[in-house]
Amino acid sequence: MTEMERLHEKAMALAEQGILERLNGNIPAAEAFFRQAYEKESQAAKSLIDNLEKEPTRSILFRSAASLALDCNENREAERLVALGLLGNPPDEIADELRSLNERASFERHLKLRGIVLAPEEFQLSMAGKAVSGGITQSEPFIMRIDDIRRLLRRTVERMLGISYREGGLPAPGVRDYGLFISVPRVSSFAVSLKVSYPGVPLPGFESNIAYVKPTAIVDEIITCLDDFTHDRQKELKTRIHDEAYYRNFVGIAKNLSPDGEQISQVGFTSVQEGEPKGVQLTRTRASIKQKQTRELESVEPTRSLITITGSLLYANELRQQKQIIIVLDDDDKQHKVVVPKGMMSDIVKPLWEERVIVSGFIDQHDVITLENIDRASD
Repeated sequence: MTEMERLHEKAMALAEQGILERLNGNIPAAEAFFRQAYEKESQAAKSLIDNLEKEPTRSILFRSAASLALDCNENREAERLVALGLLGNPPDEIADELRSLNERASFERHLKLRGIVLAPEEFQLSMAGKAVSGGITQSEPFIMRIDDIRRLLRRTVERMLGISYREGGLPAPGVRDYGLFISVPRVSSFAVSLKVSYPGVPLPGFESNIAYVKPTAIVDEIITCLDDFTHDRQKELKTRIHDEAYYRNFVGIAKNLSPDGEQISQVGFTSVQEGEPKGVQLTRTRASIKQKQTRELESVEPTRSLITITGSLLYANELRQQKQIIIVLDDDDKQHKVVVPKGMMSDIVKPLWEERVIVSGFIDQHDVITLENIDRASD
């Protein structure tokens, strides 16, 4: 066995250890193994730097070394290794993979310039139902849920940072860097891995007063709260989310993430926390959640009239009469004023702008409805 082969075998063994540590949630240990693997694989590849005819071994080694460099956040070195790999005579398939690695390096360098870092940990979103097949899904149920997860992520960060509920406008600069990135779908089902971005180390003079929240803590909080929601543990959920606006906002988004019972029958979230898998399966349909909420409202407030209206959401005015008001035009062309409680306008109501909706709430003597629930109406 040559020295190059020994270096390569050692690098692959170290990389495998890194993958195992990452799966177990031990990120520092994983990074250490990946760093050692990268250094040895880089040595193996560079031992063939002048041997342009030793293909496909040469280009495979440079491809592997570049991939490991990216795992170590060595983006510039990854670009150099890709260039060296393409300098030889790689097979077309390997050349395409090298170019893809170069695109990934450029993408991550772009994030770094913006002061954004991608957390190495991932959590997985999976969906099942009539709208889902192996590696493919209808776009609407997927995109709607991704938008809701993004909203839930931002609200969770703001809540964990102790920021007062923001009814409108943009998040604080530090909060904006907590974003969502999506991997390619799994082939065997429809599942994607989601990565959380977070603020990197700011440049001198650009420091923020916003505290830092670990991505693992954010994901753990989201999954724990969703688990309380789907198992109807209202007391535990309200203990975690004691602010009424944040609680109302979370319940509204969680209901949107839940299955519709027709196209999507199950929505799952899984992650690895401290080496242990943690997950939640949302199986209760939106209709069943709404029915239970209605029964509870009627039993708690029997003296108030609960009304349901189907119609078009005409406009949202956050400052009308110092209240948040929406107007619903029903099928008889009658307009209904609906007051939107704090926590629902921006993330729950506004995404339904100009759509046909079903609204339910308590009506007063002036025919003004206080919103309790709003959904898209079925066609």
